[in-house]
Amino acid sequence: MAAIGLLLILIALSILGERTLALFGGDRILAARFYKTLYVALGAGMLSCALPALVTGFATQLRALIVRARTSGMWTDALLSDRMLEQAHTVSLVLAFLTAVAGVVAAVLVWCGIMWPSEP
Repeated sequence: MAAIGLLLILIALSILGERTLALFGGDRILAARFYKTLYVALGAGMLSCALPALVTGFATQLRALIVRARTSGMWTDALLSDRMLEQAHTVSLVLAFLTAVAGVVAAVLVWCGIMWPSEP
């Protein structure tokens, strides 16, 4: 749900576009830098909010597929164990945290002009 909220904020900001230029005193370079940084940060936040649901959903679907296929073996026994969903949830939270940290780093790099520079 939070990811959808962040997506709606991104859409609203992209619709506003030039109308918010007055907030930056007419400075287009500063406005471009600010919006690029904001888009990167909100995009990473959106992805990190969606990752736990994606990973646990994938793990649940994988378990259902294995049960339907009636396969057996060492890997399938490990995937069908009760701890697998707990581990998938833990992995999803770690991935969400790493994505959030990477988003902050990317936003700082965009703000500094190292990544996605405004004008050459």
